[in-house]
Amino acid sequence: MELYVENSKSKSGKHAIRTIIYKVDDRPMELKPSGKSVISTYKFGQAEMVTIKDKGTIVYIRLVKNIKNRVTGRIVVINNDNTVLTLKYRKMKLKRTSGDPSFYDKVKAVFDLLKVPVKRVNLK
Repeated sequence: MELYVENSKSKSGKHAIRTIIYKVDDRPMELKPSGKSVISTYKFGQAEMVTIKDKGTIVYIRLVKNIKNRVTGRIVVINNDNTVLTLKYRKMKLKRTSGDPSFYDKVKAVFDLLKVPVKRVNLK
């Protein structure tokens, strides 16, 4: 499965994108695969298209900071090359957009490790 990994910020420093990939089996471990270099969204930083060959549960997190320092994002849980859960992060809240809510435990483990604040979770 190919994923887009980016860590870049704008020239003014007011906008930023950060993408992280974690493999979660017993505990979360960050994956840092190298891949083909592509053009990043913002001026400073780099972006790559990486191929994930590992089987198991992978949590793909993409967070974007805007000019008002608000962070929004998208979290995708991939199990054996299939997307099983998609969440949206906005205003310190997580909302399930599609998939099986039983995989939320894996996302919670990664968010606790990263110390990302979550005020409320909607898995309906």
